[in-house]
Amino acid sequence: MATVSIIIPTFNRSKLLKECVGSLLAQTHPEIEIIVVDDGSTDDTQATVTELAQKHNNIRYYTRSHLGAPAARNFGLTKATGKFIGFFDSDDLWPLDYIKKMIKALNANPDFGAAYSKIMRFSDGEIRGQYGAMANPPSGHITTDLFSGKPFILPSSTIFRKDVWAGMFWDEVLKNRQDFDTFLRISTRTTFMYIPDTYAIHRKHNNGISVTAGNDVFDDGPRAMERFYFRLGGKSYVPKKLAFRRLSHRYRHFARRNFRAGNRTVSIAMLKRALSYYPLDLRLYVDLFHVFLSNPKNDKMPDWQMPPVLDE
Repeated sequence: MATVSIIIPTFNRSKLLKECVGSLLAQTHPEIEIIVVDDGSTDDTQATVTELAQKHNNIRYYTRSHLGAPAARNFGLTKATGKFIGFFDSDDLWPLDYIKKMIKALNANPDFGAAYSKIMRFSDGEIRGQYGAMANPPSGHITTDLFSGKPFILPSSTIFRKDVWAGMFWDEVLKNRQDFDTFLRISTRTTFMYIPDTYAIHRKHNNGISVTAGNDVFDDGPRAMERFYFRLGGKSYVPKKLAFRRLSHRYRHFARRNFRAGNRTVSIAMLKRALSYYPLDLRLYVDLFHVFLSNPKNDKMPDWQMPPVLDE
């Protein structure tokens, strides 16, 4: 059987990482290469993984400086030797036959470059429902669905053919929305197949691994969307009307978060940007009215400035 390389970026999650790796070691697919990329952990991650690696020769462990999940995933890509690639967050889990079902589907459908499943939320030891449930998850070209903002796919719920990633890397500049950006870009390279009879288990909590998450009022989503649409050929995949409405919606969301945080000047700038994409949205004028009525003495400027559209 073909080897599947599973890349796990991790930072200070030794206990959860042990559970995560355990769910991979228990997989019924026999040929698995587990690549753990330690993003500068200061807890006992190294001891935990070293102990596991002594018992299982398919675990490969690398330590690097604290540069963030995208950099760790990129490094893992350079070390992967499998025919298939999976990116697994260090707090997520898979059922025992997850990889077997995904690879079986890909082998039976060579025209697809990736397979994905639904995602179940996990907390307090129990599954708490489905993440981003869709009535009819798409198979084929999913670029428009992704750009529409529907949360139906995550790195841990996807297995790729390795050749899909030739010359492709995660953007290490983005402070957040890296998954969204990467999936948008790679969706133009290949087709995705939805696998209905399995699921990934996603554990959501505050102990994120991203180094550069920064202030939670900052959102790199609009920048990634603008780069994709205007510079990376997105116009060929996403209708203009949909693209502009989604950009407007994203900037409005960005503005409202900043307004709640007291960043009046930023909120005004983002609402104006939203209006430039969709001036017919009456909610934006109402939002601007409320922002202008707010007390400017309470205006706070975060320690960042909205950068320009990303380079290619």
